[in-house]
Amino acid sequence: DQLDRRPRRHDADDDDGGAAMKPAHKIALPRRMRGLSLVEVMVTVAIGLVITLGVVGVVGVNQQNLRITEGLSESQENARMAFELIARDVRQARDTGCGPVTASRVTDLDTTWWGNWYPIRGFDGTTGAPGVTTGSATGQRVSGTEALQLQGTGEAVVIGSFTGLNKVTLKTSSHSLRAGTVVICDMDNASLHNVTAVSGADVTFSPNIVISDPDNPQFQAAQYVATTWYIGNNGRAAEGGRSLYRVRRTPAGTTLTEEILPGVVDMNISYHRVGQANFAATPPTSEADSDLINAIELELVTETTQSSVATEAANADAELVGSDGRLRRTVTHVIAIRNTL
Repeated sequence: DQLDRRPRRHDADDDDGGAAMKPAHKIALPRRMRGLSLVEVMVTVAIGLVITLGVVGVVGVNQQNLRITEGLSESQENARMAFELIARDVRQARDTGCGPVTASRVTDLDTTWWGNWYPIRGFDGTTGAPGVTTGSATGQRVSGTEALQLQGTGEAVVIGSFTGLNKVTLKTSSHSLRAGTVVICDMDNASLHNVTAVSGADVTFSPNIVISDPDNPQFQAAQYVATTWYIGNNGRAAEGGRSLYRVRRTPAGTTLTEEILPGVVDMNISYHRVGQANFAATPPTSEADSDLINAIELELVTETTQSSVATEAANADAELVGSDGRLRRTVTHVIAIRNTL
């Protein structure tokens, strides 16, 4: 007879007095119900760690690329704006309102940097610029950097008549001439004057004017513009500490120092003279020499205001890296002077 292999049922009246019956062997669990072994756990953790590190690395690279892109964009925009602002002053340099006039035929107002007609003047890193202090304080010029001083005119208004040697009546009362400095000119002569009063079309000034020709006197008055561009300390070391600065003579007759753009850390200027083949780094040495300048080559060096954007080891060209891992760009632009003699 075949043995019955089914589990025996426990009866209370068995001979062993009803004691619980122990199974003869352990029942094996299905494979899918078993836990992970230590080796499997370690392999899983290692794979997860590799994936995590890869994701973190990709995110880090993307963030670094974003910082580099933003830094390059910032440097490019700062350089573009700086060139536009400086170029505006360069192009109108030497203009008296009646066109270019040789410096010897312009009557100065006084001996200040803006009262002495010297329309294009440059200063190398070892030469002080009048009206600008060189030092380490905020707004002061950085030692060893160049500066550019320019003089010209803005709005010009036609003179209707002279009502005295210190007063003219303009042909219109719609003008912006105010209590600042003006240039009164004809095609051959010009002179600088301080406006003392404005009433409609009547403008009073000092000192008195010298009429160039009683039959053909000066016929135009123009707002005087004088600026000095330089690299100055901005007092923000975290941003690199340097900015492009401008000192200008305002229409109100005051002198104003302005921070124009951060991140412009250096400026190099070359000058082209009439009859010369190349640009030269030598600034004009006199007012007569200034008359010969017909173009300026301006080189600006910009750095990102954010630090640790890149490292020297990450760039084959060290010129792309400035101080504290700041991206550096050097851009050169040639500006022609409209009012060439």
